[in-house]
Amino acid sequence: MADYKKTVALEIGAQSVTMGVFTPAGQGFELARYARRDIVLDPVEEGMRLDYVSNAIGELVEELGVRGSDVRCVVSGQQVLLRFLKLPALDDMDLGEQVGMEAQQHIPFAPEDIIYSYQELPEREPGEREVLLVAIKKEILDELNGHVESSKLHTAGVDCAITSLYNAYRLSYPEDAEESVMILDIGAKTTDIIFADAGRFFTRSVTAAGSFITTNVAREFNISFREAEQLKIDNGIISLGNGHTDSMNEQDAALATTIRSAMSRLSSEVQRTINHYRAQYKGNPPTKAYICGGGAKLPYMQEFLSSTLNIPVEFLNPIAGFGLGNAIDEESIEMDALCLGAVAGAAVTGSGAGEFSIDLVPTSVGKTRAEKKLIPKVLLAGVLAVAGAGYLAYSTSANATAAQQQLDIAKKEEARLSSLNDSVENAARNYSKQRDTLRAAGELLQARTVYPRLLQEVIDSTSSTAYWLTEFAPMINYTPENTELTDKEPDTQTSRRLIDMKRSLSNGPGSARNTVEVDQKGSKKKAPQVTAVYITGYSFKTYDAKEGKFKVNQAPLQELVTKPFPGSLVSIKTDFAQAHLGNFLRFGGNAGKDDKKTEYAEKFQLLLPLGTGIDIPELAD
Repeated sequence: MADYKKTVALEIGAQSVTMGVFTPAGQGFELARYARRDIVLDPVEEGMRLDYVSNAIGELVEELGVRGSDVRCVVSGQQVLLRFLKLPALDDMDLGEQVGMEAQQHIPFAPEDIIYSYQELPEREPGEREVLLVAIKKEILDELNGHVESSKLHTAGVDCAITSLYNAYRLSYPEDAEESVMILDIGAKTTDIIFADAGRFFTRSVTAAGSFITTNVAREFNISFREAEQLKIDNGIISLGNGHTDSMNEQDAALATTIRSAMSRLSSEVQRTINHYRAQYKGNPPTKAYICGGGAKLPYMQEFLSSTLNIPVEFLNPIAGFGLGNAIDEESIEMDALCLGAVAGAAVTGSGAGEFSIDLVPTSVGKTRAEKKLIPKVLLAGVLAVAGAGYLAYSTSANATAAQQQLDIAKKEEARLSSLNDSVENAARNYSKQRDTLRAAGELLQARTVYPRLLQEVIDSTSSTAYWLTEFAPMINYTPENTELTDKEPDTQTSRRLIDMKRSLSNGPGSARNTVEVDQKGSKKKAPQVTAVYITGYSFKTYDAKEGKFKVNQAPLQELVTKPFPGSLVSIKTDFAQAHLGNFLRFGGNAGKDDKKTEYAEKFQLLLPLGTGIDIPELAD
C-alpha cells in the first residue's frame, strides 16, 4: 500500500539542480513548492562542477526551508550504467545472487568500486527472467552524498533519473497503460529515450542533447561555450526548413539552421533506437512520443521531432497526476513542469507507488541503516537470553545445582550482549560525532566560495565602468535596519565612515570569538556570523559644462541598493533602502583623514547585507 507522506526530492542533473517539496493530498501527492538552479559550465570547467552543485543545493535548502529534512535524491542518467540482464530461471538460486554474479560480467569496474540496484522486469519469454541493473561508481555517489549531507539534509534514498521519470509518467498518464509510447528526456549532456510499451520497459541514452547543440553553435560562430549557451537561450529556434528562416536576420537564421543540423543527429539516434528496440526486443513501434527536459523548451522542438519521426509529439507533464499547492504559479509551472519529472518520480518511488524501486545506497547511508537494524537485534537477543535462562531455572527446580549453572551462563551471555550493545551504541555515537565534524568542515569549505561569488554578483549587477572598488570587508553580527548610520555629530576620535567596524563587532573590537553576545546570566545568545559586507571605492566624476564643475553620477550605485538585487546572496529590503539610503550608501562626506581627495573621482561607501549569515569558526585559545 502506498505511503504518501511529506517528501523532499532533489535531482542533481548534468547542468542543473532541482528540488521539490511534496505533501500528501488525498490518495496522492501535492507539489507544495519547488526551485531550480542552472549550472552552465564550459567543458574545460567540468572539474569545478561539484563545487557549483554544492552551492546550489545549499541555496535551494534555504529557499525552500527544508534544512534538516530527509531527502530522496536522483542522479542523472549520464552518471549511471544501465544494463538489461537476461537470467535463467533457476529455482535453487536467489535472484540477488544471480544479479551479483552477472553484474561482475557486465560492469567494467571492480565489484568493490560500484554500488548497484536492480529491478525485475515483466517476463518477455517463457523460462527467462530479465532485470534492469543500475550501477554507479561508489566514489561518485559518495561524493554527491557528501555535498547533500553538508547542506543539512539526510539522504533517504538515491534513484536514477530514468526510472524516476518513468514512475512519474506512469502515475500521471494511466490512460497510456496499453499503448506503446516513447519519452524523450532532452537534458544537457544526454537525451534519455524511454519506451513504455504496454507494461514493458526499455531505455537507451544518446549524447545528442543540449550541450551538443551549444558546442555546435560555439564552433559555428567562433564564440565561447557560455556565450553560445546564452545565444541559444535568447535567440535559438529550430529551423523547420522550406523558407522558415527567410524573415529572420542573418545571424538568427544561421543560428536556427545550426541548431537544426545538430538536432538532426538526435532524430537519427531516436530512429535507430526504435529500430533496435523492435528488432532485438520484439517491441512495438511507438504510436506517439512525449518530450521533456530543458531541451524540450527550445522553440519548434515539438514540430521538428514530429515531422522527422512521423509520429505525434506532445509535451510531457510529469506532474499531471499531482495536486498543486497555493504557492505554485500556474502560469510558470506549465513550462517548468518539463524539468520536474525526476523529482516528481522520486516522491512516487519513496511512497512505494512506483513500478520501479531503484535504491543506490551511499556508503555512509548503508552504515547508518545497518546500525539501526543491529541495535534492536542485540537488545532482543539479550531479552531472549535472560527469559530463556529464567524458564530453564524454573523447569529444573528439582536440580538446583544445574539450574544455578544455567542461570550463571545466562547472566554471562546477558553481560556479553550488553557489552556488545554498548559497543554498538558507542560506535553509533562516534559515527554521529564524525559525521557532524565532516558536515562542519563541508560548511566551512562551502563558505570560502561566498566572497568571490558575492564580488562577482556585484560586478555583474551593473554594466557601469564609472567606479572601482578599493575595500571589501566582512561585517560581523551587523543589522543595518537596527543601526543609525547617518548621524552627523562631529567625531574627532574615530574615522567618520559609513560603517564603523568596531560597532559591527558587538560593541567591542577583537577576534571573532569575543563577538558572541552574552546575557546577564553569562550564557551565549548569538553566535558570530558575517551578516553584511562593507565595500569602498571611487566613482569617476564628469565635467558639467552648465554648472562649470565636476560631478559624480550616483545613479548606478543607488540603483544597486534600491532595486531587487539580481544575485542570490544579498538580501536588501528595497522599501527600507529607498527610505534610508544613507544606511547603505554614502558618497564623499567623512571619508577619512587619510583618503585622497581628487578632482576626477569621489569616494563612496557601500553596505550589502547578506540573506543568510556565514558562520565564523570559533578560534582555539
